[in-house]
Amino acid sequence: MKNLLSKDKTKRIKSRIVHLSFERVLFLLFIATFTLLVIVQAAMTNPTVRTFLTADNEMAGTPLGVEEFLYEEGSISLKLVSEESDPDLRVLINGDEVAAFNENIVNISVKDGDVVEIDGSSSFKEAKVEIVSKSENIATDCIGKMVNIRSNIKKVTDIRVETQADQNKN
Repeated sequence: MKNLLSKDKTKRIKSRIVHLSFERVLFLLFIATFTLLVIVQAAMTNPTVRTFLTADNEMAGTPLGVEEFLYEEGSISLKLVSEESDPDLRVLINGDEVAAFNENIVNISVKDGDVVEIDGSSSFKEAKVEIVSKSENIATDCIGKMVNIRSNIKKVTDIRVETQADQNKN
């Protein structure tokens, strides 16, 4: 009976050792794979090393620059009706300043979905701004639209630009 207990005990010890060594192998394999992944990704940031690590660089493509192929542009003209010029009165497109009323009429380029606003928050004068012209590809009916500015930001219009396909349908 003594022999049976010792054999059973040794089997349990061996199974624990095998179990612990399997977990250890998995852990070390994970650490090695993760380290290799970090090293390869760091090496990919260097263009000369990247040529040796990748099979085809043609798939990377070229950057677009200023979205030149994605959107068609149009233009609108804004006229300051109440004053000659007011450099403190600014034109915003999507919240970014693009022009100021240094002259009586300001021409701006717009894309589909742009929101045109007038920022008079730094101007102390009351002003009236009117849209006097637009390019043919702008579908928004905005000519003649007028806004009054009193030291605030006022939305003038939302822009909808027709693509060539839309214009050909009509």
